[in-house]
Amino acid sequence: MARVSNREGVEEKGLRSVRSLDVYLPKRGLPEGAICKGCGIVYHNKRWQVETLPGESNCEVLCPACQRIEDHNPGGVVTLSGPYLASHRDEILNTIKQQEAKSRGKNPIGRIMEIKEEGGQITVTTTEDKLAQKLGREVYKSQKGELHYQWSHDQRMVRVEWMR
Repeated sequence: MARVSNREGVEEKGLRSVRSLDVYLPKRGLPEGAICKGCGIVYHNKRWQVETLPGESNCEVLCPACQRIEDHNPGGVVTLSGPYLASHRDEILNTIKQQEAKSRGKNPIGRIMEIKEEGGQITVTTTEDKLAQKLGREVYKSQKGELHYQWSHDQRMVRVEWMR
């Protein structure tokens, strides 16, 4: 019998893979060809995809990204700050938007939920933790500065802070 440790380090017996604890992922698979009524992506081969499938779907659901957006529950928060930010704002925002578009081609449920500017700082909320990490890493690679990650207790959300 296989023994697998999940993200929390709890050992589970008899499982082939680690069980996802993400409440936005369905416990059982969705019907093939299900369409998100929020954004129009398609559930095909057990994945959300941008491609359109021939024929009509008789199942409309909300994808995990649209559910998170509706619930105002981000998977990641990226905070950009520092005096350097004001003079390079447009360039940094362009990098963020390009990275989201590039990432969305591979994973359509990884999206920017909101970009908010307040008090000389920019806050970007994302539907997935991995996208938030990627955005922070790309800003750091292109602009240098300091980059910090902080995960929530249950590892379901990440806060990324970049400053320069």
